[in-house]
Amino acid sequence: MKNIWKSKTFWLTTAALLLVGGMGLSETMAYFTTYVEAQGGYQVELGHETEIKENVDDLTKHISISNVGSVDCYVRVKVFSGSLLDIEYLGTQDGSGNAYWTKQSDGYWYYKDIVPVGGKTEVLQAKITVPEGFENEVTSFNVIVIQECTPVLHKADGTPYADWSLKLDTRTDIGQAN
Repeated sequence: MKNIWKSKTFWLTTAALLLVGGMGLSETMAYFTTYVEAQGGYQVELGHETEIKENVDDLTKHISISNVGSVDCYVRVKVFSGSLLDIEYLGTQDGSGNAYWTKQSDGYWYYKDIVPVGGKTEVLQAKITVPEGFENEVTSFNVIVIQECTPVLHKADGTPYADWSLKLDTRTDIGQAN
């Protein structure tokens, strides 16, 4: 009879330990089973995409931006060059004498109009002034153009505006002027 009692005590003790141990098991299993797997996907199109076009002749880079996306956008351009180079900017004006491109305090040149889908900006010219002492030397100068676009947003009254914290398309093109 003692063997049976010992056997019952053993099994009751084992069951109690399993019960007590199992109470913390769900948290432990949750910790070790946080692996997730996903399949498939959806393509997301943001709708704005621009292309930069640059031509160089006579140490002048002619810059224009085309809207090849599916929504109207605003564009801005920033030009970088070496510290020895001075760049003079030339742009065209509309029929009222207003410049299409204006430079702001952040160093970017902003295009004044909305660029419609399939449309392009007027040309912004960046003319390189060769420093003294380099006139007779064969030298290459790098002029880097960065352009960004942002979608056209509208205020409650319908007035369009640009929010440059939403810029989504940043392209860099490194060109050389010989």
